[in-house]
Amino acid sequence: MNRAFSFTQKIRFSHCDPAGILYFPHVFDFVNTTVEDWFERGLGMPFHAFHMEHFLGNPVVKTECEFLRPCRFGEELVLELAPTHIGRSSIEMRIVARVAGEERMRLRHRTAMISMENFRPISIPDGLRTRALEFLADGQPPPAPRGAQLPRASPPSAFRTHQLVRYAHCDPGGIVYFARFFNMFDAVLEDWFAEALGAPWGSDFVGARNLRTPSLFITCEFLRACRLGERLDFDLSLTRLGRSSVDVAIAGSVAGEERMRVAWALCVVSHETWKSVPIPDDLRARMQGFVGPGS
Repeated sequence: MNRAFSFTQKIRFSHCDPAGILYFPHVFDFVNTTVEDWFERGLGMPFHAFHMEHFLGNPVVKTECEFLRPCRFGEELVLELAPTHIGRSSIEMRIVARVAGEERMRLRHRTAMISMENFRPISIPDGLRTRALEFLADGQPPPAPRGAQLPRASPPSAFRTHQLVRYAHCDPGGIVYFARFFNMFDAVLEDWFAEALGAPWGSDFVGARNLRTPSLFITCEFLRACRLGERLDFDLSLTRLGRSSVDVAIAGSVAGEERMRVAWALCVVSHETWKSVPIPDDLRARMQGFVGPGS
């Protein structure tokens, strides 16, 4: 490796969820901040100038994250970024997040270079390419996390819910800021538990049962941008139903046009011990109806 770029982020109270750990959508805020900081301090191109003066964009095409251990309030997270492939108009990066030297997360993150005038891919400017090559990692990127199978079609049994793209979801480019999608995915999961499984998180799953669902990995492919006022339809199904974990597939569309695909593995744990526990029998029986054919 030539040299990696690192960014340090202290985990604040506002970053944590009711389980007392880093709420996973904030991971992708940290990733985006690391990329912005790399542009400014590593590539010599402040991201606001890149976007507002040069009218260029850097949307996320695909991101994969493997969660190795929870991160907690007060810990200092160091994210280390190195590009593993620099194409004509895209950059694939490896990002490793550590606390006191211990790996907590591993990510593969791919972005595209576009013109904000027409939202079409363009060649990476020569100056940026030259500086980015100074950080290029040697060897191949790490393999995709276990079970990262993106859905190609939603089965008829999928659970469907809807979300409106609101002003607060959008970034200065006028499209949904990619990290906000993870809040949406979490809302889809909560809706599924409440409406399809009969176990609202507040009163039942998190409340009476005192269970939690930490993420093991998530893989997301973004096919087209989503804009203010659009209604996103989300279809949730299961590709695997294990003893204490599930592999969830989510497909997002607008008016029938596919916008994103998500593969997401979660584990059921006791909040008291933070150890995995079997999925309760009544929930397992209801979950079974959402397992896709051939899974």
